[in-house]
Amino acid sequence: MHTRARLLRAAAEVFDRDGFARSSLTSVCARAEVSKGALYCHFRSKEALGVAIVEEQSLLWHRLRDEQLAVETSPAQALISMSFAFVDRLDTDLTVRVSAKLLREAVFFDVVAAAQVIGWVAVVRDLLTLARERGELLPEVNVRHAAEQVVAELLGLQFVARALTGGADLRTRLGRTWRASAASLLTAPVRDRLRFE
Repeated sequence: MHTRARLLRAAAEVFDRDGFARSSLTSVCARAEVSKGALYCHFRSKEALGVAIVEEQSLLWHRLRDEQLAVETSPAQALISMSFAFVDRLDTDLTVRVSAKLLREAVFFDVVAAAQVIGWVAVVRDLLTLARERGELLPEVNVRHAAEQVVAELLGLQFVARALTGGADLRTRLGRTWRASAASLLTAPVRDRLRFE
């Protein structure tokens, strides 16, 4: 593994274990088994390491969208399935989990959150546009507004679930939210075929 990749992995492990504020570059270097000089060849600060971790997973939603469209005939179902796949990654993928944590930190929110959210909205908008083309959306739905609303709900759910149950019931909350949102977004025949799990 190259030094940069080792540093990113080590930083993610240390940030996950200790939290960003309590982590030190010394701990990251020890975990990666590199010198501070080697670290500074790639990253100028702890914050730069954090930004790099967030950027590492910035295309995740695009990949998940493509994966779901490859197996789902309905763009609406692909969108719902994509959101559950993302929630699964929060549990199983260290970089995704740490990136989500970092985005809640003020220093990262100010630096990278806008780009992340814009990217997420674009992916959701793409899927809703496909759903419209295939007659799945209700005629009154404004695709741009709906995409922003879906992203807001997904981010809000993460925050609420993390605060109230440590994230343990995020999948349950996501299913409930999709059932409610589907009524205002999708035609009845489409809703009847969807899987909200």
